[in-house]
Amino acid sequence: MPFKLVIFDFDGTLADSLPVAVGIFNRLAPELGHRPVDPADLPALRSMPTRQFLRHHGISLWRLPRLVRRYHAAAAGEADTLKLFAGLPEALAALRAGGVRLGVLSSNREDNIRRCLRANGVEELFAFVVGYPKLFGKGKALRRILKAERMNASDVLYVGDEVRDVEAAQSAGVPVAAATWGFHAEALLRASRPDFVIANPGQLAEVVTSPRGDQG
Repeated sequence: MPFKLVIFDFDGTLADSLPVAVGIFNRLAPELGHRPVDPADLPALRSMPTRQFLRHHGISLWRLPRLVRRYHAAAAGEADTLKLFAGLPEALAALRAGGVRLGVLSSNREDNIRRCLRANGVEELFAFVVGYPKLFGKGKALRRILKAERMNASDVLYVGDEVRDVEAAQSAGVPVAAATWGFHAEALLRASRPDFVIANPGQLAEVVTSPRGDQG
């Protein structure tokens, strides 16, 4: 049976935010003491799991919360300039028109997410937006959403572009689709064993309406 609720990660899944994210990350480097991103290294960085990326840039877990807070504050000034990936507005509208409920769960702040969605004319398509202010542990937030929405995990699909998104969904027992248009490379995503692998937004409808089994 089709999924009844599709929950999206934000950065790299809905919003094409990587260039802005790299810019903010690098501007914060002198203040916070981490190693900036060299654009020439991006292909290699896309094949690094998040924890490896943090180690590579000299970011310890105890320093991470401060970085996340400073990043989100800086991102507020860029939120309404971000664009959704090509084809996503149409795909989202089609899902909603077909009776599928939509939500967002991201480690970005709710106000930042809503500003971007509003600027792109799609905010009204989403039943809820949840900002979970931690890079890790979104599985806990997913379980809370299931309880609040009174949904069975098998009726919900989470869509994300990083291995930590896949792992969060798996920890909550929620089927997950890995979007290869975001940050992590396809090979790294496949190695995390998502239920689905999707290469473009046009594949969302097929996955949502004819689920159960890897479509990629």
